[in-house]
Amino acid sequence: MFVLGIACSHAPTLLLPTDMWEETYRAMAGDVPQPNAASSEDKRTLEDTRLRLDSGIEKMKQMLTRSRPDAIVIIGDDQREVFPSWLNPALAVFCGEEISGHTLHNYRNRPGINQKINLAGSPKLGRDIVSGLIERGFDPLALAKFGLSGEEYEIGHAFARPAHFLGLAELGVPVVPLFLNMYYDPLPSGQRCYDMGAALREIIDDQSQRIAVVASGGLSHDPLGQRAGWIDQRLDRWVLDRVASGDGHALTSLYTFESDTLVGGTGEIRSWIAMAGAVGALPAEVIDYVPLHHAVTGLGFAVWAPHEPSYN
Repeated sequence: MFVLGIACSHAPTLLLPTDMWEETYRAMAGDVPQPNAASSEDKRTLEDTRLRLDSGIEKMKQMLTRSRPDAIVIIGDDQREVFPSWLNPALAVFCGEEISGHTLHNYRNRPGINQKINLAGSPKLGRDIVSGLIERGFDPLALAKFGLSGEEYEIGHAFARPAHFLGLAELGVPVVPLFLNMYYDPLPSGQRCYDMGAALREIIDDQSQRIAVVASGGLSHDPLGQRAGWIDQRLDRWVLDRVASGDGHALTSLYTFESDTLVGGTGEIRSWIAMAGAVGALPAEVIDYVPLHHAVTGLGFAVWAPHEPSYN
């Protein structure tokens, strides 16, 4: 049974102290000239933003705890962390016993910054999802272990970061990572992502367990790309308005045309589209939206609670 949906960004800024934001911002923005709005993000506004982000994360954590899930499915992407360049599945499901990974692998030499997470998997639920998706016309790759890329960590940041800031290890429930290709051509259409989410919901509703789904992905962003540091607020707000009104199907119109804005990290809106398919016409509660240049992205938090009143 589906008990809760969460969609959230997973930018490194969410896990870094504010005194490291400038360094990270410059590294991700590179040599791209920055928009004028970026200059308004001074020390005071960044400290206020930190409090605002922490508040949004805490609300999601509280709702997740209140939903009492028996298992959690995380929809995320992979950026050459599990799958090497020569292996590019459109869809994959982890069906193993154990999951581990690092939140900020690039900061592994900074004590206290990078965190390792260890989670239990759910082989049966993973296999049920694979079988159910195949029955519904999808062809997911079933994974029993990680390590194809030869790196020392097993799972990518799209999974490790929300698992950490949502406190999944402390919650103590098994997790099934569902990999959806959002970065590398050939890419799934918005309609395909929506249909996959709808199929996932049917599979989950056939389970006796209480299951929450977390969609991990940015809104508009292009780290290290040609639009690094630029945020398309109109696009982000359109996405959030659609899910808040229960019109998530409208998101299937994305990725049907060529756009410089929709490439790079903005492709991660596919995880939000998959969630929209899973919840159908159920409106989201948008907890917050923060267009933060220092995060090089529009940061969004939203929840869908089918059996509870609004959080606020």
